[in-house]
Amino acid sequence: MTLVHTPPVSDTALLEQIAAGDSKALWELCTRHGAALRAVAFALLHDAAAAERAVQAAFQEVRYEAGRFDPAHFPVLSWLTEVTRASALARAHPPGDGAATS
Repeated sequence: MTLVHTPPVSDTALLEQIAAGDSKALWELCTRHGAALRAVAFALLHDAAAAERAVQAAFQEVRYEAGRFDPAHFPVLSWLTEVTRASALARAHPPGDGAATS
């Protein structure tokens, strides 16, 4: 019996697959980076459940915006981190909570 090692699909290729509607690719990207992104969200929110919701929302945005990702501008993990950061901050300071300053 011969075992064939298949190299992992790159994050950029996964985003291309997500843009084409591949939910397995989204699952793979989430599996690869979910823990790191939850840590980013937790550092901002100090609440595990809120951090999980922020990451889930971030991956929903990734699902819809994957086709617009340009690897020439950002590495995938940097983009995922920024999407997660924005999602967490939106939960930390929802519109109308008075936290914004002018």
